[in-house]
Amino acid sequence: MSASDAGLTRPTRAYFGFDVTKYGARTLVDRSYQDVLRPPPSMYANYVASDSNREISFYFTLDDLSGSSTGAVYVSGSRAAGSSITAVSASVTGSTGGYASILAAGYDKFLMPLYGGNDGVDITEAEPFGNHLIAGTELTNHQLYTLRRAVDAVADPERVVTDIITIPGCTNENVTDHVLATCETRGDALGIIDLPNVYVPETETTESAADRSSTTVSQTVLDFRSRTINNSYGATYYPWVQIRDTYNLQNVWIPPSVIALGALSYGQATSELWFAPAGFTRGGLSSGNAGLPVLGVSRRLSSSERDSLYEVNINPIAQFPAEGIVIFGQKTLQVTASALDRINVRRLMIFLKREISIIASRLLFDQNVSVTWQRFIAEVSPILSSVKGRLGLTDYKIVLDETTTTPDLIDRNILYAKIFLKPARAIEYIVIDFNITRTGASFAD
Repeated sequence: MSASDAGLTRPTRAYFGFDVTKYGARTLVDRSYQDVLRPPPSMYANYVASDSNREISFYFTLDDLSGSSTGAVYVSGSRAAGSSITAVSASVTGSTGGYASILAAGYDKFLMPLYGGNDGVDITEAEPFGNHLIAGTELTNHQLYTLRRAVDAVADPERVVTDIITIPGCTNENVTDHVLATCETRGDALGIIDLPNVYVPETETTESAADRSSTTVSQTVLDFRSRTINNSYGATYYPWVQIRDTYNLQNVWIPPSVIALGALSYGQATSELWFAPAGFTRGGLSSGNAGLPVLGVSRRLSSSERDSLYEVNINPIAQFPAEGIVIFGQKTLQVTASALDRINVRRLMIFLKREISIIASRLLFDQNVSVTWQRFIAEVSPILSSVKGRLGLTDYKIVLDETTTTPDLIDRNILYAKIFLKPARAIEYIVIDFNITRTGASFAD
């Protein structure tokens, strides 16, 4: 009832609201608390204010806090009477709310019982964050707000260490574009996104499998090109795949981001993260390289369709009669032609940037002199040499001397190093010439 009740050194630390303890015995729960939580009979499931058989247990609002010399005091009805902190503030400022005044005073804590209700999602939806439910803006759609907020939760690289971010099955552009932007801002993570209308799962429609519609490859290419994405920190795949759920013993269709994540993990575990997560060695899905037994694809791609997808940086998942199902591409979403338009090179750079950043952070606030420069070079060189020996680089060079860290930069407390890298490229096209010679020709010639 009063901020001074608990004898706190700071009255603003007090919690107002509902007290579940027994009066006179603060360590015991008052058993009448159960009456507040007990669900009513079914006939009274929906409360009606005029119902004579029930009464309101209590009302509470921080608007009813009034000021005193020892801290705020809860006085029921003080807001309506015009004597509460917010009411006085509203009359002074001429506003109709005044709610900020109670928060500015530091009283922002209260307790209330939680009962009934749910966890905030629609229990009638098999997928409560389905794409068909996402619309509008973050202010009007809780699904959109929740998914974007989930991405924001891992946006700070100093708080969350990760090198891959994905929300499998989510194809809403407001969310997937946010994933890509977050990865690019972090500068140390690859975002894997799924494309809309490639496959319509049963959680997104009430139609039968035979009546579900999905876009063609040409329409997918056209729609994706119109998004004008140019981001080396992102990647996407096509189409969906069918796996065997070994726990529930049934076949399930899943978005390609799940398989891509598995292929990236498999490649890093069996080879190196800078090896291309594609091809039959690391991207062979029929052989279980993604960690899940893949049985089929939602659309079997022709050679021309695979080329059309790859031209706009969509990595195709192909099915061949003899070889099986395989990830047949490893492009990032960067349009500009460079080494960073390939996933293996981008992941190599993410790895090196993180490792070298750790070394650089240990030099902060040391003397900006040549001895420190040589220490940086001595610690970075073994990392680059090791990566080169493990086929990640073909060559490298570190420059840290008076030409990079000039006297002007030293006066500004800056150490400036340049690292030149030649990343090893993956084979994506093989050209073989067959020459037929005369019977009497000598191959020694």
